[in-house]
Amino acid sequence: MADWKSPMRADPSEWLVLNASAPIRYRLLTELHSLTTADPNVLALEKEVMGWKAGKQELRYQRQDGSWGGMIHAGDPKKAERSTEKILWGLYELGWDRELKEIRKAAKLLKSFLTQKRDLNLYEFNAQVKQDPVRERHLRWFLRICAMGLLLRGGWHKEKKVSDAVADLLDRVTAFVSDPASRHPVEHVGVGLPQIRRDAMRDGYCFIPDLYMLRVFAHFPGILDSAVLRSRLKKIFDYVLSADYQELTPDIGVIRTVRGPTPRGWGIELHPLETYLEKGNLDELLYLLEQFARLGLINRYPRLMGYMDWLLAQQEKDGRWDLSAKYFGGRPLYGSWLRLERDWKSPARRISDVTFRIMLILKYQWDRQVQMLNRGADVYGF
Repeated sequence: MADWKSPMRADPSEWLVLNASAPIRYRLLTELHSLTTADPNVLALEKEVMGWKAGKQELRYQRQDGSWGGMIHAGDPKKAERSTEKILWGLYELGWDRELKEIRKAAKLLKSFLTQKRDLNLYEFNAQVKQDPVRERHLRWFLRICAMGLLLRGGWHKEKKVSDAVADLLDRVTAFVSDPASRHPVEHVGVGLPQIRRDAMRDGYCFIPDLYMLRVFAHFPGILDSAVLRSRLKKIFDYVLSADYQELTPDIGVIRTVRGPTPRGWGIELHPLETYLEKGNLDELLYLLEQFARLGLINRYPRLMGYMDWLLAQQEKDGRWDLSAKYFGGRPLYGSWLRLERDWKSPARRISDVTFRIMLILKYQWDRQVQMLNRGADVYGF
């Protein structure tokens, strides 16, 4: 019987169990092969992962307010600054979740951004919003969306406050892409980035879909249970893959405020495959593909399928993906969403990291495509 492993030339799971780090082995067995701690091998791995040195070290730097570095947003990925987003996402990738008290403490802080408190602490953005209500409304929405993604990834998707916030966001994004303003949401005024048009703004924010919103929807499993919500998601990401959206680039534009323009940013830009390989940022593409796979949407778009065709063609006969290190840059960036292995100087570490990530994409796409696209097994193999 066909399953998510069918498109592969061979199943590299056994090789990963023998060569990968404990976090990858643990997620391989639990996330991809659905084993539980009833298996003594999985139980032993769980204990090893929960004591993982790189993660335990970061826990020591958590502040009393639940944040890391007194910051919420990860900021510049090339900088080594600690932030709540960066640290939490790294812990989630290790396989940690809401069972950890430090993550629950951070979640309490993140939930505050889902409220309408007038005296809400905006952390690293406090100085920017002083006497600038336009910028304050924009950053309140941004932090709200950022917090949603982190809460969902940590396992809070069943909490009503969180699920209601996701439903509200989906409504707003759908309304934006349905508005004629979405076809030309920016205007060029002078030099620099284009400004977002006033008719593209709602409640102090431009709800044009971006990377943070993609992450929110991708980590809310219940979103695929409703035919209405699935229809809205298709409409949103049809817009994201359209020429109108892709021309905006990741910067999207800026919002004009009293204290100067503030960037909207975080657009979902898809480059030709050659661009990723030449620039050495293939990890960015794999991260995007994982989010689309979690929504079961890769099959809907030929462009995404083209990336998958190339990835499958690169698989070795033994099932591994031994992609050149130059496709991922000379050294890991702190903002990389791909690397679970710390030491990429070891070919085995690099191969296990990339192999696991591609298997994750195949698994989620196979499991969720039928639900999203309302069809049976795909003859393509996904």
